Amino acid sequence: MSWSETVPIFQSSFGVYFVGVLSLLVFWRKFGKGRKLRLPPGPPGWPLLGHLPILGTMPHLSMMKLSQKYGPLMIIRLGTIRTVVVSSPEMAKIFLKTQDHLFATRPRTINGEVFMYNYQDMAFSPYNDHWRLVRRICETEIFSQKRFRNFKKFRDEEIRATVERMLSAGQEGKLVEIDRNMAQSSFDIMCRIFFSKADYFDRKVASLDSREDPVHLPSVMDEWCHISGSFFVGEYIPFLRKLDLGGFEARLMKLRTRFSNFLNPIIEEHRQKPEQEAQDFLDVLLSLQKDGSGDRLSDEAVKALLQNMLMGGSETDANTSTWALAELMRHPEIRQRLVDELDSVVGRDRLVEDSDLSNLHYLKATVKETFRMYPVVQLGVPHEAMEDTTVAGYDIPKGTRVLVNLYALGRNPTVWENPNTFDPERFMGKTLDVRGQHFEVLPFGAGRRQCPGMEMGIDRVELRLAQILQTCVLSLPPGMEVDVEEGVGLTLPRAHPLQVLVAPRLKPEVYSKSGIRL
Repeated sequence: MSWSETVPIFQSSFGVYFVGVLSLLVFWRKFGKGRKLRLPPGPPGWPLLGHLPILGTMPHLSMMKLSQKYGPLMIIRLGTIRTVVVSSPEMAKIFLKTQDHLFATRPRTINGEVFMYNYQDMAFSPYNDHWRLVRRICETEIFSQKRFRNFKKFRDEEIRATVERMLSAGQEGKLVEIDRNMAQSSFDIMCRIFFSKADYFDRKVASLDSREDPVHLPSVMDEWCHISGSFFVGEYIPFLRKLDLGGFEARLMKLRTRFSNFLNPIIEEHRQKPEQEAQDFLDVLLSLQKDGSGDRLSDEAVKALLQNMLMGGSETDANTSTWALAELMRHPEIRQRLVDELDSVVGRDRLVEDSDLSNLHYLKATVKETFRMYPVVQLGVPHEAMEDTTVAGYDIPKGTRVLVNLYALGRNPTVWENPNTFDPERFMGKTLDVRGQHFEVLPFGAGRRQCPGMEMGIDRVELRLAQILQTCVLSLPPGMEVDVEEGVGLTLPRAHPLQVLVAPRLKPEVYSKSGIRL
């Protein structure tokens, strides 16, 4: 049930009267005492509901449009929760760098409470000791340079497997579904890192409880990302939470149970392994349960962190790769320039490797342009003010929720010329980057809560895109066009699957030498 579908509940005359009186009482008690605050500008909202009804199913687009009228620092109400929306590089820099220490925590959310075992993960966790612990574990045990070098073997093998699947599926002129192949590529890489196996994408894992149905994890992840792109009514109007309008909370609990049923037998299998040096990330997490240093993790914390990492590490770069290929199919001249660069730098007698990427300048510009136009978590993960402060002369009270509209930053017309046009050339010959130092484009956020998997994500997208373009001839059937309509979901999916024709581009011996079967 969308917000537009829940609004009629409040449209009877009695309901309007009731909501109006209650709204006045709530806001008098919450905001009517003390000095008058100088808040940022914002549009008028509904009684009690605030601006929830006008955000629709694409809140990043609605907020971007509102910010064009009310400015890059805008205040709205999500139910009873005061929320600041940031839409310019200058404002983003203040919240994520200058005053990052005041906005480093996360608000209390139903997703964090229900799906992440009461904030036992890293993304939804408040800024506290638990967050520092899991962040340090991830930085040292999965995102360190040493681990990164070890994981490259998994990445290389799974990207070659993706090329092989695409070429096989494209035989006899059949259309190949890019979305599915990118999803499997990313998912299999993460499963190799976490579990040392990559055979879960098409397989259903039986639960330890024989009464439970086997679980297909990719479908669980897709559903979670889909419903998490919505605003849950009960989160913003607390007295309505028990009603669970739309059934979101019940669905989250069911998804958590299914995810747990998937993970439990894998965790148990790892516990039965003989004592040895940790081989994968799950081994590391389980070893910490035996650690006497105070870094102990509960089973719930282990599962919450795995849920975090699996979804954050697979859904995001898979969608980025799909958006990049969609734009390249819409712009054959850009695609040809990339292919020409690959032929010039790498040649056609071997596959592109890590060491080549630094010389593939147009490829890197293309990936940056994709991140600019399609940041996969459009509104980022929300921040919250830890203290009263001021920004640009406006009061930001403690407890104010902060949304940085990453989508609006990348399409800000005062920053980018022709912002809705896909043009990698805008990044050529410039130091402008996507790693959180340039606030014009922030696909991974910035500051203390920046995505720790940033380098791994950029690396996978660049190498995957390079190998697909080098090894495959991509084309469209006559008359077919590629759209850029966005779907509903937390990680900016496409509304319609991308399907293309795929054929071999290199000599047969190049594939066989690389372990790719034609």
